[in-house]
Amino acid sequence: MENFIVSARKYRPQLFNTVVGQGHITNTLKNAIVNKQLAQAYLFCGPRGVGKTTCARIFAKTINCFNINANGEACDTCDSCTSFNSGASLNVYELDAASNNSVEDIRNLVDQVRFAPQLGEYKVYIIDEVHMLSTAAFNAFLKTLEEPPKHAKFILATTEKHKIIPTILSRCQVFNFNRIKTDDISSHLAFMAKEEHVTFEPEALHVIAQKADGGLRDACSIFDQMVAFTGNHLTYKQVVENLNVLDYDYYFKITDSFLSQQLPEIMLTFDDILKKGFDGHNFLIGLGEHLRNLLVSKDPQTVSLIEVSESLKKRYIEQSQKCNLTFLLKSLALISKTDVNYKSAKNQRLLVELALMQLTFLTASPDAEKKNDELESSFEKKAETEETKSAIQTYNTTQNPEIKLASKPSVSFEQLKIKSAFSLNETKVNYTNKPIEAALNTTEDAPKEANKDVTLEDVKTVIASYAAIKHQSGAKQIATTLSMAQINFSNKTITLKINNESQKESLMEIKQQFLDELRKLLSNNLIGLEIETSISESQTKAFKPVDVFKKMAEKNPALLELKKRFDLEIDY
Repeated sequence: MENFIVSARKYRPQLFNTVVGQGHITNTLKNAIVNKQLAQAYLFCGPRGVGKTTCARIFAKTINCFNINANGEACDTCDSCTSFNSGASLNVYELDAASNNSVEDIRNLVDQVRFAPQLGEYKVYIIDEVHMLSTAAFNAFLKTLEEPPKHAKFILATTEKHKIIPTILSRCQVFNFNRIKTDDISSHLAFMAKEEHVTFEPEALHVIAQKADGGLRDACSIFDQMVAFTGNHLTYKQVVENLNVLDYDYYFKITDSFLSQQLPEIMLTFDDILKKGFDGHNFLIGLGEHLRNLLVSKDPQTVSLIEVSESLKKRYIEQSQKCNLTFLLKSLALISKTDVNYKSAKNQRLLVELALMQLTFLTASPDAEKKNDELESSFEKKAETEETKSAIQTYNTTQNPEIKLASKPSVSFEQLKIKSAFSLNETKVNYTNKPIEAALNTTEDAPKEANKDVTLEDVKTVIASYAAIKHQSGAKQIATTLSMAQINFSNKTITLKINNESQKESLMEIKQQFLDELRKLLSNNLIGLEIETSISESQTKAFKPVDVFKKMAEKNPALLELKKRFDLEIDY
């Protein structure tokens, strides 16, 4: 146990060509070394565990190597390289800015900069987590960073580039490290496993790589943990159990159940997932990721976007051929909506179960769907018409007593929808909830002939109906404006006279929509609409207090004399 070294340290890259997943940076640094175009300061930015400090150390080692090869790599055998590998080199100085972030710490570093290296050509100063430095420490560092001695090179590393002050950024060459791809991490883990004589299943390494979320150091730590748990044999089943990762098989099984409309199996599977301690939200996110993978698997050009093992990729391709493109798109939209509503839901399990029910019946047969739509449409049409008339009657009683419409009891939308969805014993559930304005598009006895004759009474009745619908839907200001408007109709043009400019502006915003509804309800596409104000601007102009005083002074000049004599200050 005393000789055990964690994998993140034991297999830490010692040369540029062994760095995982950062070729765009290592190639640039090697070219700079070969061409002898070294900057005085570098800033390495990126997530944790992606190789920032490792690349900084390799860079420091390489520029001091006595036998740099043509590719810009260190020889790894000279005295300088040997001292670097053993940690005894005096040419590299590392400072952890997280715990040494004061002005004094930076001044101590600056004092050391003037001393030349004993072995090699350069002294390299690596400052990790540089964003933790205080503002005063940054300012104390600026001059040295801009004009260091010839032998001094600075490498700053940070996970939060946005916290670095601009004056520091402008003095550095900035390199942005990427998250490491899952395949690259998996390949490195396979190399480590072979070196440690650990047998493994490729799927197990892919799960570890995905859990690491782009960080190789995290992947190495998880690898050590799994080896200790499984005893030198990594299996997929053991890894997902220990890491509390939901098995892919659950998602494949649920998707097959979606395609065959097996709702009971889906509900039991989800219950089993919850009993094993998995969170409903994580399950929902995983299901969305699974369906997304199925979507990209349908096209050979996009199948490479799936970061899974080859055997699992084949399963995705096979299942994707069974899935209709429309089903996948609607499913992803539904899951996205459920994900947004999850945190605010009071009964989160019911929310996920409802989404699963809707997903189950997305694949209903076209005939069943058509019959269900027809029946549901008939129920919705009648229900919406009844509710519209009820709303109009209620509104007109309070706003326009002179206009009376026949009223009928209001009908429950939800009862009719549930009845229409299940009475056919078909495989479709539709929870569509149309806005109340849709009721305007539904009339029981809509005339079929085009451009029928319209009277002033027809116009008033339709506008009152529209106002009632707006009032019911919450647009009370529009409803009030319409109820108080003077309505004229001549030459196929409706003229509304409104009390003030503010009301006119609110109507102008919906003028086209309002006109379209009027034409539809009046069955005449030649109808026009004009909106005017009945009061002139001068009558409705609002005066400020200072304007009121001036007007009063014009009518009675004695006010100005009074103000001047008593030296009054008017509080406007």
